[in-house]
Amino acid sequence: MSHRCLAAALGVLAAVSAVVWLAPVPVAGQAPTGVAKTTGATKDWAPPRTPWGAPDLQGMWDTRTRTPLERPKEFGTREFMTDQEAAERARRGGDAVIEDEDASDALEKADVRRAAQGDAPDDGRPGYRIAGAEYNAFWSSDPSRLKASRRTSQVVDPPDGRIPPLTREVLTRFEAREAARRGRGESDSWEDRNVMERCLMRPGLPGEMIGSGQFPAKEIVQAPGQVTFVMSHGYVRIVPLDGRPHVGRAIRQWNGDSRGRWEGNTLVVETTNFNDKQNGGPIMASRRPLVFYLGSGETLRVVERFTRLDPETIDYSYTVDDPKVYVRPWTAVNTWTLDDKQDRIFEYACHEHNYGMVNLLKGGRANQKLSLEEAAREVPPRQKQIQAEWEKLRMWEAAQKSSR
Repeated sequence: MSHRCLAAALGVLAAVSAVVWLAPVPVAGQAPTGVAKTTGATKDWAPPRTPWGAPDLQGMWDTRTRTPLERPKEFGTREFMTDQEAAERARRGGDAVIEDEDASDALEKADVRRAAQGDAPDDGRPGYRIAGAEYNAFWSSDPSRLKASRRTSQVVDPPDGRIPPLTREVLTRFEAREAARRGRGESDSWEDRNVMERCLMRPGLPGEMIGSGQFPAKEIVQAPGQVTFVMSHGYVRIVPLDGRPHVGRAIRQWNGDSRGRWEGNTLVVETTNFNDKQNGGPIMASRRPLVFYLGSGETLRVVERFTRLDPETIDYSYTVDDPKVYVRPWTAVNTWTLDDKQDRIFEYACHEHNYGMVNLLKGGRANQKLSLEEAAREVPPRQKQIQAEWEKLRMWEAAQKSSR
């Protein structure tokens, strides 16, 4: 079945996705030779068109990036590194990749390190020995070279390149949840485990679109009146472009309800109607806004923008707007690179915890004392993170008062 026939068939399905309003973000700066730009389409280059006249975004795209989500503080409000800083980053190996001829050897070494970590002495940190050892290196292989970027962070708004503080409402909810967890193990019920462990969903939006070492591939298939995104997790996101309104407010979905439109050569997708079930699992993670959405669902809006800059590059930008979770909206920019080595997306079948959940619960109940001890070890790191978020909020509130 051709891609276009597949897209037409999929269009009959009721699967739709979630996106929030993304305002266009002006990006300043000049990228050096060989470095991906995110300032607009290459001069004198026009994107190809589909037979029905829409900009053609179709293809297999690698969404990985080595640009940090949040900007290191030493860069201040600078969106781009200087030539010297970029050269120093490359010298330190910040842009290093595994070349094709070295991939199998490098993966074997990575698995040796992974196994050694699994046998390392317990140093008291929760989950230390298993963290990073759950999957062999095949799932995180990095066989292709990405375009280097001089960006100092993916976040471009606020100007400091940092995700805005969390609101008092969400932090108060975290503290209430922590209080409710006291004296409980981690496996009293399957509902104690997060939605990813339970194979209910993967990162969700916008995290689903960013990609990581394990889930970088996205396939775009277009048909008249719709755009389809095929994900690594078997999730097919179908975005109508025919002007139909969002579904009713009472209809809530894991990945929301998406509607798209063309603004010149840019595809704009707005997603609303998220459910309120995505705030389970760990209170915070290092990639907390993308992996474990923190919030309300009913007030979340995400807007994405897709602009093809040249034959091999899509500029992808998204804005997250949820007044119950963040004190202000924030916007990030990422670069997608055409992947000419992959002709299909292989299914990521999440079954380990459909089966493993039974054993996980049995293990936790077999030794209640050990289960409680492990749960207690996770409390201090979470409390430290919550305190840091409170301090970030207080500093923001003080700055707002002083500016009045």
